[in-house]
Amino acid sequence: MAPLTEEQKEQNRSLLIILMLLCSIGALILFDHGVFKKLYPSVVALWRLRHLPEHRIGDRFEGPAILRGTIETSAPLRQTPAGNPSVLYYAWVEDHYRSVICNIGEDEQLVFRQGESTLPFELFHHDEHIALVKKDGWLESLPMQRVAIDLGRVSNVTTVPPSMSERCKDGLYHRGTLYYKEARITSSQPVVVVACQQNGVLRSCPPGSVVPGILALESLDRVLRVFAELPLNWLRGPALLLVIVMGYLCSALLKHSGGDS
Repeated sequence: MAPLTEEQKEQNRSLLIILMLLCSIGALILFDHGVFKKLYPSVVALWRLRHLPEHRIGDRFEGPAILRGTIETSAPLRQTPAGNPSVLYYAWVEDHYRSVICNIGEDEQLVFRQGESTLPFELFHHDEHIALVKKDGWLESLPMQRVAIDLGRVSNVTTVPPSMSERCKDGLYHRGTLYYKEARITSSQPVVVVACQQNGVLRSCPPGSVVPGILALESLDRVLRVFAELPLNWLRGPALLLVIVMGYLCSALLKHSGGDS
């Protein structure tokens, strides 16, 4: 194969620069789309969520509101599969590959309490999907269209309780190490709730509300953080692509101008 002439090399360098310019424009368009179509609506929704009115039991309200108190259960005795007392819990088993192979939970017969006042608590009234905050890191994300549950630290052991094995029956096929995990709250732990009041019951909010509902241990901070991660994750890809393409473009322009000679 004959070597390229200087004119052909110049043409190739020019084509490379044009390609890098087109990729840069595409990355900028993606980034712009992410900012205005993904990030901006999420920022507005998070601002609305942060500035929801705070109410107490006895106030007249229907729309989404923040309430602080504790959660109780009318069930006689509620324990996790590991035997820990709880008002509300979720438990699951993961295999060696961190795939959930069995999960159970109890989140019914709940009562919200503020001092001496109580209200029935039915955060899952509309059969919404529940999203549980499981990780402590900064890269976990949840959509705002789900009922967000933050029960604090998730316990993790490699011994599956017998009652969990019994309830899962044949689901616990062995794929490496099995991990039993659970998240729970007790009646003494303070919680923050975002819910609507309908007919004297705290319930999940109807479609169109800023969120269907939230139940969080102590504060909304971790839930707000995982809500914010979702649009940021969408932006990280175009931003990284833009940095890479601009780096190649600058390098190609430098070589084309003879700056590295």
